[in-house]
Amino acid sequence: MQLLKLETQLSNFKKIPNKISKYDLLDSYFNKELPMTSVDDVIATAGLLDREMYIGEVTHEIASGIESMIRFWNLADDELNIPVDERQPIRIYIDSPGGSLTACFMIINAIELSKTPIYTYNIGCAYSAGFFIYIAGHKRFAYSLSSFLFHEGATTTGDFIDAHKFRNQADFYSTQLNQLKEHVLRYTKITEAEYEKIKKDDYWLTAKEAVEKGIVDEICVRGDSWAK
Repeated sequence: MQLLKLETQLSNFKKIPNKISKYDLLDSYFNKELPMTSVDDVIATAGLLDREMYIGEVTHEIASGIESMIRFWNLADDELNIPVDERQPIRIYIDSPGGSLTACFMIINAIELSKTPIYTYNIGCAYSAGFFIYIAGHKRFAYSLSSFLFHEGATTTGDFIDAHKFRNQADFYSTQLNQLKEHVLRYTKITEAEYEKIKKDDYWLTAKEAVEKGIVDEICVRGDSWAK
């Protein structure tokens, strides 16, 4: 399931009566009362109502939608003067093989700037960019069989003929790698010495191992509610 464009979700949201349930949304869909063309539209709109978002491949389109929704709920909570400790958390469910680094940075910054709590859930895999987004969560959960992959990733050199432009890009990418390092050291128990040892390789972790490294706060077990 891919996240709908925010404009479509907000358009649907404005047409939905207050206190409507997810089951009412299904009825409205099947009765053609709302402009939704598929069950995925219903699920995505219901997710908006519940402050839930999904991240698969990290693209700029997905990042733009996530960033917009985080701003939307922060503005709504501010408008209603809801104290931070009483706000309903925004939940981001991650099953991601990775993706664009710049899109990843956009989502990370949106999470960091959010006064409304943001919980991240690894429901399958949080690899590469998905890993970096996951650890930005204000509280972090993981399915017991989920997995994690940390690595610095790779970049393309483009079609540069000019050696100076090539060097400029390489220098800028080095700066981005330093930003990733600061991010990992800030949000996990991975030490700088460990980071330097693993950064040029693929570092795989199970959910249990990720708890030990301060990556995961809590593993979801049978009987848990998604509404933690």
